[in-house]
Amino acid sequence: MSEQTTEGTIEATVRSFAVLHVLVDTPHPVGVTEIASRTNMTKSTAYKHVRTLVSLGYAEPVGTQYRPSVRLLDCARRLEWNNELIRTVRDPVDELAEMANEVAGLVVEREGAAVDVYCADQYYSGTFPAYNTRHLHCSAAGKAILAELPEHRVDSILETCPALTEHTITDREELLSELERVRERGFSLDRQEQFQNVNSVAVSVQTEDIVAAVYVSGQADELSGKRFEENIPGLLLSASRMLTSALE
Repeated sequence: MSEQTTEGTIEATVRSFAVLHVLVDTPHPVGVTEIASRTNMTKSTAYKHVRTLVSLGYAEPVGTQYRPSVRLLDCARRLEWNNELIRTVRDPVDELAEMANEVAGLVVEREGAAVDVYCADQYYSGTFPAYNTRHLHCSAAGKAILAELPEHRVDSILETCPALTEHTITDREELLSELERVRERGFSLDRQEQFQNVNSVAVSVQTEDIVAAVYVSGQADELSGKRFEENIPGLLLSASRMLTSALE
């Protein structure tokens, strides 16, 4: 494979970021064999890319495995304080998290993937992944966003729908039916579809510039029943209106 792709991008850089995504998305150190398998690289190529990330300070070895370096936290912190979108949504999302007594956040769609812009977990005392997967089809926030996108974009995004848990919906027709239900009721639900034992609720936030979703996540045994299907959606609908007004 040549270094320069037909789209004018550097393939080596694409591969290094693919390796970095594996490290960031995995909650434990990862070996070269797993990195190679998940990025469709040979072990020797994966090794060179991960060692390059180590030399640049963005990854670090743990025995024979690797994990992201704390240098990424520095990058994220600098972006957080210099990003107008984050500054705008921080207070409303913090207020939502306090009222729900759960994790709350805002997700935007970029190139068919979910991107966590801001997450407030200071009012939650439990332990679970306080972020969303990059896949849109399996999270409440992702489904709320998909329900607002044009049909051709939804079709393209749903070409790949991996199963992250036994509850993940992967059938395209079932997902399309789920999106129709989201449009009808005004909010989306994730019942342990992206993380085991984690439920989430989300409502879309749409302006001329962005398609986003505000969400609340919590342990499945606590975020359930009427609270899951009525109370939290009510809080989110109010938060969505507030955020839409603030972002316009």
